[in-house]
Amino acid sequence: MESNGSILYETLDSFSFFSNPDPTPSESHAVFRNQITSSADLSADIPVADYFSLDVAAESPPRDAEESPPLPSVDDQANGESKVSELAWFRSGSKFKSPMIQLHKEIIDFCNFVSPTPEEEASRSAAMQGVLDVVKYIWPHSKVEVFGSFRTGLYLPTSDIDVVILDSKVKTPQIGLYALARALSQRNIAKKTQVIAKARVPIIKFVEKKSGIAFDISFDMDGGPKAADFIKDAVKRLPPLRPLTLILKVFLQQRELNEVYSGGVGSYTLLAMLIAFLQLHWRGQELLRCERSMEHNLGILLVKFFDFYGRKLNTLDVGVSCISSGTFYLKTDRGFLNTQRPELLSIEDPQAPDNDVGRNSFNFFKVIFCNFLFFQHYVHISLSLCMFLHVSMYCMWVNSAL
Repeated sequence: MESNGSILYETLDSFSFFSNPDPTPSESHAVFRNQITSSADLSADIPVADYFSLDVAAESPPRDAEESPPLPSVDDQANGESKVSELAWFRSGSKFKSPMIQLHKEIIDFCNFVSPTPEEEASRSAAMQGVLDVVKYIWPHSKVEVFGSFRTGLYLPTSDIDVVILDSKVKTPQIGLYALARALSQRNIAKKTQVIAKARVPIIKFVEKKSGIAFDISFDMDGGPKAADFIKDAVKRLPPLRPLTLILKVFLQQRELNEVYSGGVGSYTLLAMLIAFLQLHWRGQELLRCERSMEHNLGILLVKFFDFYGRKLNTLDVGVSCISSGTFYLKTDRGFLNTQRPELLSIEDPQAPDNDVGRNSFNFFKVIFCNFLFFQHYVHISLSLCMFLHVSMYCMWVNSAL
């Protein structure tokens, strides 16, 4: 741990995690790879290479030039801050000796860039109101709720809006979806309409014509709003959760690995992984250095996230929970072990503990391993995050305008 004025940043010379002991002392398993340990030994440090050092002490510039900016609070973000120009989200004039402080600053700049402007918020609200009017015209007594990233505030410029219609009294969701498709067409509100009637959760997908925003609408599934409320509470408790989520969502979207049906990591699974990681990381810091503030350097946290899931976690035997006191569980104990593919990621659904939301993310290691190698290379040659994301961000904004 190195100090820069009043701000503390952890170096990556070691990597430790803690979890509460398993209630069954006799049962042992390896939480980390290449390690034989019982749950009682999880407090041991796992030595790794010293990939970076903040090195803020050597030839330190004035404090105001070297300190990492404070992480914006949820309230500050909600009140609206000045937005970085779409043509220059990276403030190239801000240079820091430490790669990790530089990365921290760039992540904040990037998150400001992808955060919605007042005009974009107004456009989404208007699109939502237009769709709501159609739903209420067909089913006046129904209840319409938004969930997903629009409700949690974790949406990107290209994110769709997830909506569920409750208490419509339709006989089957399929009947309601086709009725809604006809009404949207008659009102000339929707284009690219697709009714997916045979899915596990039947939905209608369409694009609102005026705004170009995509919608996914389902019937009588109240799990979405409950999950969104859980995420909103987590964002308030864990300030790094929002910026880390946004940067990782863009990373996954660039590689077309953000859809579960193609083996990618969905937003809900990603959030559960991040919540578990942050809680586990800070718990270890509390046990080691309870008198010091918790790590908030986003560069450090991002690299350790990839290190934990990509290199250390023993996914053959162990799953991860963001709600249980133990954090880890044996996949065999929960019935989550796929004997044909035992290496698959296992993440407990925080709203339905019997559901494994990671079971279909079969391309998970392609995502994590490749990106950890990038960041290892990134720190050695001090590349900018701008080079990592700038081209793909340009393409994303162009596509969203089409």
